[in-house]
Formats: sequence, structure tokens, C-alpha cells
Amino acid sequence: MYVISVNYKKAPLEIRSRFAFSKAEQEAFLDRCRQWPKMAHSVILSTCNRMELYTQFPEEEEAKKDTDSAQNRWDIMEEAVCRAKGIPLELCRKYGNRYCGEGALVHLHRVASGVDSMVMGEDEILGQVKDAYYRSMEAGCTDFALNTIFKSAITCAKKIKTDTSLSKTSVSVATLAAGRIHEFMRQNNLGSARVMIIGMTGSTGSTVMKNIRGRRGISIVGTSRRHNADGQVIHVEGASMVAYERRYEVMGSCDVIVSATGSPHYTVTYEAWKKAREDAESRREAPQQVLWLDLSVPADIDKNVARYGTLYQMDYFSSLARTNNEKKQQARQSAEHMIEQQIDTLKKELLFHRILPAIPQMKEAAVSLRFEQILYRVRDETAYEEMRGFFTALRKVLEEGER
Repeated sequence: MYVISVNYKKAPLEIRSRFAFSKAEQEAFLDRCRQWPKMAHSVILSTCNRMELYTQFPEEEEAKKDTDSAQNRWDIMEEAVCRAKGIPLELCRKYGNRYCGEGALVHLHRVASGVDSMVMGEDEILGQVKDAYYRSMEAGCTDFALNTIFKSAITCAKKIKTDTSLSKTSVSVATLAAGRIHEFMRQNNLGSARVMIIGMTGSTGSTVMKNIRGRRGISIVGTSRRHNADGQVIHVEGASMVAYERRYEVMGSCDVIVSATGSPHYTVTYEAWKKAREDAESRREAPQQVLWLDLSVPADIDKNVARYGTLYQMDYFSSLARTNNEKKQQARQSAEHMIEQQIDTLKKELLFHRILPAIPQMKEAAVSLRFEQILYRVRDETAYEEMRGFFTALRKVLEEGER
């Protein structure tokens, strides 16, 4: 498997924004991959902090993983991504990371478990990895290897979440945002606050809502482009919902505006906000201080709205995340060890699947050899560590007998 990754570690927000794929763009990209034999088996992951492409090339064999082959395959992947987004290839090579073979397997498992996240141990990433995998599977873009690899990563991430403290008292961008709202109220001595969440029904928006719902003095207004079959706005317990198209009608009277969507366009523009603010002022409903939290990549909120308050974008949360990450180093070590064990199991499963078709032939050839002959041939044909591993496993199997 090969991976290219543009993430928060090397790429600033404005670069990550250019590489972000909306859901519709991901589906279109997978459709093109399916029709192109070289990239027919691919999974694309696009979140606030990373864009990653995982590809299992045909004819993949250990013997063919030389430097030139790897370079050619990464080039193919980078060109496909940059062509889809209309981005110069140089940007991907400047800000991207590359992985293949075992390095790619380890990287995916670290991503899925939250070890590689900006906010270590965050909960959202596992769901995002699952969504990306299921979307690719439904598009017909996965094979045995990709299915096995992603199922392994998802299983490992769940085990890490259960057996370590990496996700205990879990924080994510959404929970950090909720904490910022609470701090905003305290600093401004607000006994009550009206909070609008644009993208309420999405993963990040719903997490923000859950973390502030029920706090005394907070009332929540949510928006969503999704509607019920009868065209009515979807109901969300604990919040009053308005149609996305009517968001500006109530936005001017809100103390806090959070936007967390996958939209490629602004959900809040400066001119429309300015008019909404003026309308609220005429009704004497405009708050003195306004907090803006933009939790999207690309950015949802026109940065000029900061003239009317304080705007925090995704990169602001990186400093908060570092503090959280420092506290979780011990749990991280346990998670890394679990990933190492899972990768060993995964590699054996992939190898066994590769040699499975040859087993009948091997069995037939073994009939003509005595047991001792097989052992001596193994001794002569393998390196020390291989021989040691073989005999250790053989002894264990013979001692246990039939199960």
C-alpha cells in the first residue's frame, strides 16, 4: 500500500484548504479511480487537518518495492490529486509526506487511533476513517488487501480507545471549541449566551452542541442543509433549528457563531453578516461582544467579520492541542506498542492470503519428502532469524497438537 498525506504537521491552514475534498469531490475522485486500473483500489480521507490518499496498486509484490517503483507510484497519486483539485504539483511535493509498505500500514493505524492527530486521542478521526473506507468500498474501489488493512486499523483503534487512557477525558477540536465558549462567557461575565452552530448535524457541530447543551444560560440555534422528506428542518433535541438559508435572520443576535461544515464556500460572508448585525442593532438585540469559531478547512467564515469580535480558526487550536498531547505521552507509548502488535498480525494475514493459492502444490510436493528432509532444507535455505522463527512456531504447534 502507498500513501500520500498533506496534513497539519507540514502544511499551514491555507495549503490544507486547497487540498480539502468535499464529499461530492471524494465521490467523483473515486469514480475516476475506479475507471483507471492503476488506481482502481484507493481510499481518500479528507478532514480539517489532513488529506490522505491510500492506494493498493495491482501486481503489488515485495520484490517490486524498489525505490524507482515507489517514486513512480507516488508520482501517479500526487498527479491524480493535484489534477482533481487544480493544484500545482509542486505544492503536494513541498507539503506532502509519503509512505509505502509497512510504513504505510503503521501510518494508517496511527491516524485511525488518534495517535497522529493534532489533538492526540481525539474521537472524531476514527469515524472519519470509517466513513472514508465505507465510501470507497461502496464505490467499488477496495480489494482484499485494502479491506483487510482498513478493518485492521479500525479494530486496533477501537482497542486502543478501550484499553488505554489515550481517549479518556477525550478532547478534540470540537471539545476545545466548547471550552472556548465557556471561557468567553466567563471573561465577559455573561449570564446567558445565544450560540449558533452552522452545520449542527455534522460530526464536529454535533459534538460542540453536546458539550455546551444543558449549561445554564446557553441557548443553541442550529442550522443544517439537511431536511426531512416533507421538506421540514430536521429537529435536534436541545436546540432550535432554522433552515440554513435563513441563518442571517438570527445570526446578528447571537453571542457566539460556530461554523463546522464541509462546504467549499463561505457559510458567513462579511457583507451579509454586516447587514445581519445592523438589523439586530435596530432591534436592540445585537450583543456587545461576538465570538467566532471556524472549525472547517477550507475556512467557513470570512475573516473580515473579526472587525465585530474575535475570530478563531483551526490553527488556533494547535497550541491547545500541544498541551493536551504532552499529558498523554504514556498512553501514547502503550498505543504505539499495540499498533506494532496489530501490524505484525496484519502482515501475517496478508502474507498468508498471498501464499494460499500455492498451498495445494506445496502439500503435493511435501508428500515426496521425509519430515527430516524438510527440516534440513529449511535450515539450508533460510537465514538464522527465519529458521529460528520457523522452528519456534513448529515446536509450539506440535506441542499443542490438534486444537
